[in-house]
Order: sequence, then structure tokens, then C-alpha cells
Amino acid sequence: MKSNKGGQCSFIFVYLKGANNMKSLKVALWVTALGCLTAVPFIFLPWAILENLISWFGIEPLPNVPVVVYFVRVVCGVFGLIGIFFIILARNPLGYGPMLDLGAYGLILFGLLALMLGFTSGLPLMVYIGDALFGLILGIIISILSSKSKRARL
Repeated sequence: MKSNKGGQCSFIFVYLKGANNMKSLKVALWVTALGCLTAVPFIFLPWAILENLISWFGIEPLPNVPVVVYFVRVVCGVFGLIGIFFIILARNPLGYGPMLDLGAYGLILFGLLALMLGFTSGLPLMVYIGDALFGLILGIIISILSSKSKRARL
């Protein structure tokens, strides 16, 4: 076996190589869905809890004005809807044709956007690295497994 110089990413790809591609694809889609759905509770939590969470990341609290509260809650709702999209995909990944590719490439773009905006905004790495890695890693994994599953189906 080759040396594991790539660390955890190599482990993931070696694991995925030996696993059933369709099962692994479904797991990746469910993980993505659950990750997106974690935003939903923040729609309903009091603003003070959100301020505490934001200060935990070491950045200044968001202003408690109606338009900011509205935008934050709407964004959390949109992430919830994206989570539902991934649940639908996870139930029958190859049954939705190009929507699976849209999900994979959308995650990759989201990861790149989070990385670029976080860096150029001067935010602490801890604020945006989770979003960037979530999008990039899961997008790449879903793209690879989708391609393999489509080829195996032929």
C-alpha cells in the first residue's frame, strides 16, 4: 500500500474506492442535507443567542436591526430548503439526472465562495473554513461518486 502522505483526504478516497459507490453517494448526500438543515433552528432562536454565537467566533455582533435579523433568518431558511433538496437527491440519486450534478458543482462553488469572501473580508479563519471545507470536500466527493455510479449503471 502507498504511503499516506495526503492524510485524512487520502483515507476518505481510499475508503470510497472500496465501498459501494451508490451507498457512499447516498451517505454523502445525507451528510450534506443534515449539514444544511442545521441552520433551521436559527430561524427561531432568540437574537441574543445568535449574538453570543457570533461573538464566540471572535467577530463583532451583528446589529440588532430588523433588516439584518430578517436577512439572517431568511438565509437560514434557504439553507433549510437546500437541505431538503439534498434529502430528495439522497433518496434516488440517479433518478434526478442533472440535478445531482447541480448539487455537486453548487457545493464546490459554495466552498470556493466561502473561502474567497471570508479571506477578502478579513474574517478569522475559524469563521469561514468550516463552510469552505464542507462545500469543497462534499462537492468533490459527490461529483466523483456520481460519475462512478452513473458509469456502473451503464
